[in-house]
Amino acid sequence: MKQMPPSRLMTAGLTALLVAASVPLASAKTRVAQSNSVVLTSGSVIPVKLTTKLSSNNSHKGDAFTATVDDSMPAYKAIMRGGKVDGVVRKATPRSGSNPGLLDIAFTRLRLPDGRSFAISGVPTSLDTKYLKTRSNGVLEAKNTSKNQRLTYAGIGAGSVALVKILGGKKIRIQDVLVGGALGYGAGSILKSPKQVNDVNLGAGTKVGVLLGSSVRYTQRPRSSATKRY
Repeated sequence: MKQMPPSRLMTAGLTALLVAASVPLASAKTRVAQSNSVVLTSGSVIPVKLTTKLSSNNSHKGDAFTATVDDSMPAYKAIMRGGKVDGVVRKATPRSGSNPGLLDIAFTRLRLPDGRSFAISGVPTSLDTKYLKTRSNGVLEAKNTSKNQRLTYAGIGAGSVALVKILGGKKIRIQDVLVGGALGYGAGSILKSPKQVNDVNLGAGTKVGVLLGSSVRYTQRPRSSATKRY
């Protein structure tokens, strides 16, 4: 058998070494790419703060509004720091007699700081921990997504605003008290015309949970390359 010259042996050895070294490098790049992938599945909750004032007596169907992502939680600071969520008023009913003011809103788009945006199907939900769980990656998720999660703001109680579900028979079910402290009605269903009613007034800075009805997927980009286009 003819032996390979020493120079050829050295070249072949270096080539094999480089090929072997490139395999873990490629794997590392794949892991980085995978770690930069953000997937918000249906049932995920994005905490936001309103930047637009909304009310049952001054807002109108079709009015647009904006909220900023509350990135005080590390998970949201990492995946959408500086992000915004757009929404629209679906229905606004002023207080009338013993009927409380009602405000029905929806969230329609997630906008990232680098200019990318994604259509979403979001509804308001409570940020109370009894309604939420935290995934291993720190993202919030609603505990119960099997039922209709469409909630409405109602002006119930002395100076209070509650997030409620409209039931049959002119009844509502209180999901959470958002503004003004205790309602004084207790949990469960109450009549749609309680003793103390008022209009819904949500000021800038009001915290809201955005419950996603469909998945959102995107890849994180380095913040140095992000360009604001708001």
